[in-house]
Amino acid sequence: MNRPRRFARLKPVFLQLYRLGIVCCVVFLVRMHFEQLRVQGDAPIELSEVRSVLPEAARLVIDIGPRAGLFVQDSDGTEIGYALRTSPAADHIIGYAGPTDVLLVFGQPNRDPNPPSPTAKGEGAGDAPEAEPTRKLLEIRIRRSWDTTRHIQWVRDDAWFMQFWRGRDWDNLAGLNFYDEYMEGVSGATLSSMGIARSVQFRVRDVQQQAAAPGIRVSATDYGLWVALLVGLFVTYRGGWKSNRTFWTALKLGAFVYVGFLNGSLLALSVLTGYAAHGLAWRIAPGLVSLMVLSFVLPWSTRRQPYCNHLCPHGAAQQLLSRWSPWRFHVPAPVASGLRWLPWLLIVVALGVLILGLPVEMSHLEPFDAYLFRQSDWIPIILFGVSLAVSALVPMAYCKYGCPTGALLEFVRGHGRADRLGRRDLAAAALLGLTWLLITRQAAIQAWLAAPLG
Repeated sequence: MNRPRRFARLKPVFLQLYRLGIVCCVVFLVRMHFEQLRVQGDAPIELSEVRSVLPEAARLVIDIGPRAGLFVQDSDGTEIGYALRTSPAADHIIGYAGPTDVLLVFGQPNRDPNPPSPTAKGEGAGDAPEAEPTRKLLEIRIRRSWDTTRHIQWVRDDAWFMQFWRGRDWDNLAGLNFYDEYMEGVSGATLSSMGIARSVQFRVRDVQQQAAAPGIRVSATDYGLWVALLVGLFVTYRGGWKSNRTFWTALKLGAFVYVGFLNGSLLALSVLTGYAAHGLAWRIAPGLVSLMVLSFVLPWSTRRQPYCNHLCPHGAAQQLLSRWSPWRFHVPAPVASGLRWLPWLLIVVALGVLILGLPVEMSHLEPFDAYLFRQSDWIPIILFGVSLAVSALVPMAYCKYGCPTGALLEFVRGHGRADRLGRRDLAAAALLGLTWLLITRQAAIQAWLAAPLG
């Protein structure tokens, strides 16, 4: 008798963990896909290239840090080196006729000193061991070049230029003074070789600049959004205020006017997909990031949703229309049941646009960009007007039948002991599978879409 009751109590917990897991897995797949694109670009580093320098290399693992390279591991999973390419980060550096993509392969960290500078003063300068082990560059390889073939071949054949880089660590490469090092390029291919030299140094310096990222920037928009969030949390978890019509109306008008038009910090598919692909913008938009995190965490853990109920300006506008509109149109149950899948269809479209890079604006899938009307185009403005006009006839029509962001927030929301596995849980699993399929078959799908009809 106790075991079924215990299972009944734990079933909602398992469902909530399942839903959170689905969302996290989709985000993880999208994030790793875009990290792969950021690191590897359109010409991924092949294992065979790295093996020509490190014969023990067995696999390459993406580094999601600012260096945007690949950890090199042997067959036992031990890290034996690090590899990266200068493209596409340094493609703006032109040699004689175009940029050159260079492979850099570093070894394991060691205490060997960097090569001494020819202009260093004092006998034995540069021979002191490093205070901390650092990765040293083993070799550079020219992978591909848009420069002239003859000039690039001269660079490849110049042993001094190709060996100049060996034994140098990140800091040494970033701080190189080519004049002091007598680095004047390869005779007959000066522009091509110096383009390669500058692209190598730019790639390393760019990493250091990213690592020294500025601190968190808090603006008046963030402070205002935090105040609105505190108000939303208060009315979410404190009862008794709904009977006060004046306070209720002021709250909805405040969400519509301030959060929507004046602050402009709304949760939307464009924001959620951008964060999933490129990471949270917590340094420049801490208010919006905190709003997004709480909007997912609180309904999942407490079964209450402060954003959709009290902070979303579009939801507030529909609530005002629902209270004051004299019209009421009933949607037949079969039609309503079908319409509730429209937000999930829009989520599928958004994932396809994001992963496949289709020429569709993510903001065109929702009306929220209309609140930033100075920067918005006509499609979100039209969606804004149509969705509110329909909601004047069918109470909360957009929230029920059209909002993909709201559908995601509702998906993770707990429902207590009455919760059970439903069709949306199965659809979410299918969505995860579709995400994996879009990523793993991206090239084939893009080729199929690009093929002429017929």
